[in-house]
Amino acid sequence: MVWSYLDTVLIVVISAYLFQAPFTKVEESFSIQAIHDILNYGVWNIEKYDHFQFPGAVPRSFVGPLIIAGLTKPFAAISSIFGGNAKASTQFEFQILSRCMIGLTNALSLIYLKNCAQNMFDLSAKKREEDEENRRKQGTSVKIREPEANLSTVGTWFLVFVMTGFHLVFYSSRPLPNFVVTLPLTNVAIAWILSSNYDWAIFLSAFTAVVFRLEVAALASGLALMSVIYRKISLLRAVKFGLMGLFIGMGISLSVDSYFWGAWCVPEVDAFVFNVIKGNASKWGAESPFAYLTHYLRMLFIPPTVLLLNLLGFKMAPTNLKIISLSAYFHILVMSLQPHKEWRFIVYSLPPIILLGSTAGAYIWENIKITSVKNLLLVSIVPFSPLLSLVLSLAFLYVSSMNYPGGEALTQFNDLILSNNITNSTVHLTVPVCMTGATLFGQLDHDVYGIKYDRTENTTELEALWPDFDYLIAPEPEASLLPFSNTPADKWEVIQTSSVFSGINGSVINRFWSQEDKNVIALLKDCITSKNSLATQISDLFNDLIMREPIFFTYRRVNDE
Repeated sequence: MVWSYLDTVLIVVISAYLFQAPFTKVEESFSIQAIHDILNYGVWNIEKYDHFQFPGAVPRSFVGPLIIAGLTKPFAAISSIFGGNAKASTQFEFQILSRCMIGLTNALSLIYLKNCAQNMFDLSAKKREEDEENRRKQGTSVKIREPEANLSTVGTWFLVFVMTGFHLVFYSSRPLPNFVVTLPLTNVAIAWILSSNYDWAIFLSAFTAVVFRLEVAALASGLALMSVIYRKISLLRAVKFGLMGLFIGMGISLSVDSYFWGAWCVPEVDAFVFNVIKGNASKWGAESPFAYLTHYLRMLFIPPTVLLLNLLGFKMAPTNLKIISLSAYFHILVMSLQPHKEWRFIVYSLPPIILLGSTAGAYIWENIKITSVKNLLLVSIVPFSPLLSLVLSLAFLYVSSMNYPGGEALTQFNDLILSNNITNSTVHLTVPVCMTGATLFGQLDHDVYGIKYDRTENTTELEALWPDFDYLIAPEPEASLLPFSNTPADKWEVIQTSSVFSGINGSVINRFWSQEDKNVIALLKDCITSKNSLATQISDLFNDLIMREPIFFTYRRVNDE
């Protein structure tokens, strides 16, 4: 694999996003809890696994968490040896390590896709040069020469567009099932199409669909269909390799997941029956069939430069690039038939779309000469667009980092326990807390501190356990609103709060606009002459601009004396 400095930058950017927002949410809970259990209990002591207590609506595959846990295990062992007192507190560093592995697999797959794409263009340019040389030697008329177009920076622009966007980079390290091995494998399958390895690309995408995420079947169908239409593979061979991937993947999933769930199952098939056949997915919301095209793609590409460049990119795209780009849009169209929509269901289509836009971007940057104002504006759009996207992405990152109050509340509680040497106590974590960042990795070692973290959801069971709780982390802002007591205000007191992003403070913006006696130059002068550093001024500005409101409250039981 060819490595460039931008490849390193991609990994650094994904890591930076990870550390800025290290907590997880409810959609990521199965994967992160499964990774925790595999790391702590191995694969033979599964009766302690979390999914038996919280199974969810449908089973999910353990294959992805197994792979990530296997990659994380050596580094977790090293961390335990050289991490000082890490074992005496939490295993949160293991959560960071596992997310690093998820981010690394996604980053490497994007780099691999970039290399295969650039290699395709380089080979095409080399072949064109060889053909021209042969025609010259044979005395063939220059009228039949192919038009020259330099596209040596397609891979560079691909990484630039990826790194400066928000969603793909922010979620690359997150334990959503769409990113835990699934996206890396679809990227590899797409890269194999670019390398003319059509049959095994179809095999891999079909395998990925049945093991990890069944919506990948739409992408696999698109790759097979377009490869057949462009006569790169026969229909019989496409069906053959698709079925091979399907049955081999089903066999692996049946073997692995039936063991971990204690019952025969292929989780993605079960999920398909539950969500699509029985229509339960609609309970989570239904949207227009055009929502992906009119809303989600527009949300994923801000500004929409890459989408607009797709039109030009498709005109100059080699056949293999046309196959993957049409497959990407085919995937989106098929997913549009499902009423319930989320952007992560079409994430596998983003790399081909970005690659198509990068092709047009490279063409404009390398081949259009600045001979007029029109050309200057056209060329300027290519670097200006990712720069604007980067600024917006950093703003989104800053706001998104505030949307994990459950993780923050748990961390604050643990700090309270450590600083006050509290032992042998029980804290109840309510469902909203667990849905917004509180994971098993964030719990203190019970053998050292004796802190029990209760996550009971059943109301009847919770009422019976209520008298045993020493602490609560709940969304009720006042003790009088707590359940299961005639006089809760007399029994509980708030000791901590955690906040969540609640909006933009418009008064700060109005304050700038209201300074009629100062223009932009004067405001910049004030910034330069200020005693505070520029970083401090920016930090203060964001703190004033961003509004946060308390959402979770940590209660301590008051002694009955």
